[in-house]
Amino acid sequence: MKILLIQPPDSHMITTNVPAVVDEETGLYPPLGLLYVAAFAETNTSHTVEILDCLAERIDHDRMVDTIRERKPDLAGVQAMTFTLIDAILTAKAVKEADPSIPVLLGGPHVYIYPEETLSIPQVDYILRGEAEETFSQFLETLNSGGDLSLIPGLGYKQNGDLRLNPLPAFLSDLDRLPLPARHLVPQERYYSVLAKASPVTTMMTSRGCPMRCIFCDRPHLGKTFRYRSAESVVREMELCSNSGIKEIFVYDDTFSIRKDRVLEVCRSIQEKKLKIHWDIRAHVNTMDEKVLDALSEAGCTRIHYGVESGNPDIVKILRKGIDLKHTERVFRITRERGIATLAYFMIGNPTETVAQIEDTFRFARKLNPDYAHIAITTPFPATELYRLGLEAGLYERDFWRDFARDPKPDFVPRVWDEVLTREELIALMQRGYRRFYMRPAYLARRVFAVRSWDEFLRKAKAGLRLLRMKKPDGLKHPT
Repeated sequence: MKILLIQPPDSHMITTNVPAVVDEETGLYPPLGLLYVAAFAETNTSHTVEILDCLAERIDHDRMVDTIRERKPDLAGVQAMTFTLIDAILTAKAVKEADPSIPVLLGGPHVYIYPEETLSIPQVDYILRGEAEETFSQFLETLNSGGDLSLIPGLGYKQNGDLRLNPLPAFLSDLDRLPLPARHLVPQERYYSVLAKASPVTTMMTSRGCPMRCIFCDRPHLGKTFRYRSAESVVREMELCSNSGIKEIFVYDDTFSIRKDRVLEVCRSIQEKKLKIHWDIRAHVNTMDEKVLDALSEAGCTRIHYGVESGNPDIVKILRKGIDLKHTERVFRITRERGIATLAYFMIGNPTETVAQIEDTFRFARKLNPDYAHIAITTPFPATELYRLGLEAGLYERDFWRDFARDPKPDFVPRVWDEVLTREELIALMQRGYRRFYMRPAYLARRVFAVRSWDEFLRKAKAGLRLLRMKKPDGLKHPT
């Protein structure tokens, strides 16, 4: 069979609580989940696999039907996330319009959370929940041979008008068994990031699962058990990426640094191989110390993303972030001293949070002085403890995420935690926070002198100009 895996367009993304300049100017990254599924199928089956990354190939919904007819797949797999659900559905419709006989399978985080709702979509024939590398290949073999679909873990399908959901698969315990992502199936040269000093860039996975207990975490499909690849496997992939012309790797682990011994082993292996490539990680401040940061710096780690969330200790406690603000200051300082850039994530509009506490966060952001700050309005995502608490407390009279999953509408706007402040007030505060952080003369001067190429300058200047044009805060009713 010929399999077409599709990353849909994003023209119908539901409204987020982050300014468009932050969402739109960050970059373009390869669909790592599809690359893994494709690689496993290529390695373990005889089927032909293609990937259609509509974002990278600039294919909108108007061109989708013709594109699918040109590709002539025997099965189409579509990646579905909640924020892109409408685009995933439109893609499924396009497949059926191109050829009604082509089966459509949806996978991704949204499918994991809302399996029945997704399988009820008329154009969807199958869904696959959980880590799909092995189960997708098993599905292909079973479908091709006419075997028993009920034996495939995580599969959902329709039978005589009924919805059938098989039990979830166990989490993969040995990630080294996975073949490296099939980057040869996408236009690698088109991927970039506003954070990177050069392009092309790629994404990479070295571990799955996070043991932290943050109440806003929206990654239930990866579990809480930390599973990781060997240092040998990780560095071999980095080396292959470097040899193929990739300039920077964005490691997409939830928390790369959970095991310090593993971090040190990866860094030591990079140095032993004399590998020269920039790479970027996500880390928890509690896992960082001088020894780890020294190793990361010497191994070419360019940037670390830290989830700080709040500059108020009471809010940090409510979010169960488990960090100490003084220690956080120290980690940012020693990270900077090692020449590693930082990106700090902040959230406003948390449970019980007042304007004064939000201002604590803005002051703390400026005090930390990261290279980049990302400020978002807290959104209770589906299947999070935060969302459950909102429903139980009666803050939300309806399960609005499930309503959306059952009846996706383009005008849907997710609720915020509006217990204290309204959405409008939070938007005004968020805009204020961005302008106060990025429009500081000292910050602007530092960023200008950090630029190393004309291409980097143009990308960052474009983003900066859009930030400068951001609508000024208005309508703030609560005193500051």
